[in-house]
Amino acid sequence: MKKHRRLCRLSDLAASRALLSAGWGILVILVIVLLFSYILTKTDLPESVVSAVTACALCAGAYAGGYVCAKKNRRCGLLMGMICGGIIFLVLFVASLILVRSAEGTSGGGKLILVLLFGAVGGIVGVNGRSKRY
Repeated sequence: MKKHRRLCRLSDLAASRALLSAGWGILVILVIVLLFSYILTKTDLPESVVSAVTACALCAGAYAGGYVCAKKNRRCGLLMGMICGGIIFLVLFVASLILVRSAEGTSGGGKLILVLLFGAVGGIVGVNGRSKRY
């Protein structure tokens, strides 16, 4: 009697899916911020617009990360989206600590709530959407 073991590949783990999806979310944030910085160099916009656009980029990246994570996992969309949003927030928070060398700012809690919320919404939409099966 042979016992067959299911080999668990790295891509099959939910944690690795969340990390890869967070990478996609950060890539979306980077593209939006680069596009906005190009527009900002060509036009004269007030400084208050910068904060709003970066918050929108953060929300779009969290949504995209949660959506991709839930599409790959195909279950637990709310939880996986929130985990992906939390990873995105942690990566960007640590990067800002390293680059700026301070944790000042009062918008950290608000941005955490936004990232978790939009990651969860992306996860819910990703799970409930149609999936292609080959």
